[in-house]
Amino acid sequence: MKPNIFSIILYVGTAVVAAVLAYASFKSATVAWSVGICVAIGVVVYGFSLLPEPKKVARKEGGPVSPRSPAAQAAAVVAVIFGLMLVVPTVVLWLGRWSPELGALVGAVALMAMFLILWLRSRYQRSRGDDQG
Repeated sequence: MKPNIFSIILYVGTAVVAAVLAYASFKSATVAWSVGICVAIGVVVYGFSLLPEPKKVARKEGGPVSPRSPAAQAAAVVAVIFGLMLVVPTVVLWLGRWSPELGALVGAVALMAMFLILWLRSRYQRSRGDDQG
């Protein structure tokens, strides 16, 4: 990739943020835990990028029709995620009274789970060949 101004800003910004977080981690254990959680999430996300592309599954034209539309299924997924996200702050605050690190970990996992569900759904749709939107 040919470097341009945006990639240079990204690299310099990343280096500055990494240096600031390293210094703050040295000064505070809570920041160190937060940085560790973020690094672990980054490693997991990078690991997902190494997964192979899903195989395309051939569909029969005269196959059984789903009783629900894709829009209704997507609305149900979003409603369930939204409902669960309403409970997360209460759980995180409750755990945070006992252990701030555990509260931060549960909050981070809950947020990443939302994106993981949507990412898995997009992979499933791509494997079925639903590229029309």
